[in-house]
Amino acid sequence: MMARDKIVFDKTEMVLTDNYGKRVVTHNLTYDKIVNIRFDNAKVRKLLWSVRTRRIAITVRKRENPIVIYEFMDKEYFEKYMEGLRKFAKDNRVSFYDDLGKEA
Repeated sequence: MMARDKIVFDKTEMVLTDNYGKRVVTHNLTYDKIVNIRFDNAKVRKLLWSVRTRRIAITVRKRENPIVIYEFMDKEYFEKYMEGLRKFAKDNRVSFYDDLGKEA
């Protein structure tokens, strides 16, 4: 595990570090806690302008909002996260949606 990785995968679970809010939260997510994983395009407000970016959204049971990772904030590791999440979803039969071909 590298210090900057936000997602670390095991066979049936992942550890995800969410540092987009006011404080850092670590989620230990087993495959049965995950409702779905979605890749899509998004427009995100960044100071005075909007930025078009790719987004990963992980919907978790008993949580109102999905856990979101934006490419513009994690460019260095984003492709690695997408690759790992695709494999995790397939191996654990988690619903997976790749909407990257659609407009934001």
